[in-house]
Amino acid sequence: QGELLNPCRCDGSVRYTHQQCLLKWISERGSWTCELCSYRYQVLAIKMKKPCQWQAITISLVEKVQMIAVILGSLFLIASVTWLLWSAFSPYAVWQRRDVLFQICYGMYGFMDLVCIGLIVHEGAAVFTVFKRWRAMNLHWKVLNYDKTTDVEENSSNEESAASRTLWLPLATFNRNHVHTTQIRSEQFHCGYTLLQLLRRIRPQEDSAEDDSSGEVVMRVTSV
Repeated sequence: QGELLNPCRCDGSVRYTHQQCLLKWISERGSWTCELCSYRYQVLAIKMKKPCQWQAITISLVEKVQMIAVILGSLFLIASVTWLLWSAFSPYAVWQRRDVLFQICYGMYGFMDLVCIGLIVHEGAAVFTVFKRWRAMNLHWKVLNYDKTTDVEENSSNEESAASRTLWLPLATFNRNHVHTTQIRSEQFHCGYTLLQLLRRIRPQEDSAEDDSSGEVVMRVTSV
């Protein structure tokens, strides 16, 4: 229910969608980009929903394990650091600092703290992604309609930047029987030059005799 909007470049039967349906799909995928036309939706964050309106998101088994590992690792890290600080500075723990067994425990707890920090750092990115999906689900968003004018300007700027990285290398002056590598001014063209030589060897000999008349060969080298 609700008003239909056109959020991306898609056309035909997938052109229009409901605001709430699109937001639910975005929260499930965890991405603001259309999976068909690769257009990033233009959205506006309005405000956070009330706690009574919060909704749960779909979480896979792997994500659940990652979240549990981060939570348990954080709890152990907090408890361990608190105990180590109390044992190091509290006047009531003087006898513990002198005991050899407690000194061994200090080293073991310090090593476990490093393991917990590594676990939190390793799994934190996945948990943060889940949090972003949950936040996207429980925020009031407004998806804007597709603006073709803005999209055309962005595409033109991208094409200009790509054209600046495209070089045209004329090969009309190259001899078919012997070509010096010094005629190629940049070393980054050696891949295209190798392909040209392979194609020259694969071509039949009669074709080479016919092409000796006239013509200009142009090799386009594009760095991506």
